[in-house]
Amino acid sequence: MASILKNIIVIGASGNLGPSILSALDSNPRFAGDIEVLSRSSSKTTFPPHIKIHRVSDSYPFDELVAAFKDQDAIVDMAPITEVATHKTIIDAAIQAGVKRIVLSEFGTNVPELQTTEPLAEIYRGKVEIRKYMESKEGHGLTWTGLVVGAFFDWGLEDGFIGFDLKSKTATISDAGTTPTNFTLLATTGLATAAILDKPAETANRYVFINSFRTTQNEILSALQTVTHQKWNVKHTTCEEESKTGREKMEKGDWSGVGHAIMGASYGGGRYDFARGRELDNELLGLPVDEDLETTVERIVRGEQEKEVGPDAMMITEALPVLQRPNLE
Repeated sequence: MASILKNIIVIGASGNLGPSILSALDSNPRFAGDIEVLSRSSSKTTFPPHIKIHRVSDSYPFDELVAAFKDQDAIVDMAPITEVATHKTIIDAAIQAGVKRIVLSEFGTNVPELQTTEPLAEIYRGKVEIRKYMESKEGHGLTWTGLVVGAFFDWGLEDGFIGFDLKSKTATISDAGTTPTNFTLLATTGLATAAILDKPAETANRYVFINSFRTTQNEILSALQTVTHQKWNVKHTTCEEESKTGREKMEKGDWSGVGHAIMGASYGGGRYDFARGRELDNELLGLPVDEDLETTVERIVRGEQEKEVGPDAMMITEALPVLQRPNLE
């Protein structure tokens, strides 16, 4: 495998995570000017004018993918994990085009160690199938990396996905709230992806594990109460109840149950606490170790307040840094 990966094409650059990854790649001098985007022809998303866009038919035809992947060294694949056949076509087209590395559409929980009997196994069935398909193709010149980050902390906190409602100041605590869970910021995930491509030899054909911090629900609640200067309302549930609710909703086709299932499993610890007993790859990728929880919470809360009332309506101290969010759309 060549020691340098320079030309990168990103698939799914307009999703929740996509802008952070695109921003990290585009701002890295190592890749600047060599980042391109693959987009469905029906997409209305716009990107910075200096980034080349390859438009392909919505069904991702093999021949169109091969043409788009020509002269690319690496692919960052963020297509929906439910589209398993599409990911397999992307892999086949990458091999045909001579691509050297693909970052698989992982970016989540500890999928490599999931057991088939676990609540999340069905949700991530597609990821397992795609990774096994990729492994079967390892002898064809294409290498792969999967990135395990846990839950996205800033996105999850802003959207109430991890059990904290910023608007109502209500926390939903599973069990005792003392089980450590791994969280990563969107921006940190973007930086990790760029670093993976900058260290191809060290990250080939394996999962890379990172986090921004390993913390508990009670510690998050304490940080939120400190930052908001308010005592929050607290509701109690159990990981078992959350997992059951998630499973029942998904069985009825209600995918809002995914959040319940993921948090029920994540807050339950076990193999989902991937940082326990494992040396993470933060240092390998040049990422911070143990980012400050309270400072992060303060930035997110301040950012959400500004969205609601506008910056001129708030008393903002100059010492508090602003959460920078990439604006690529």
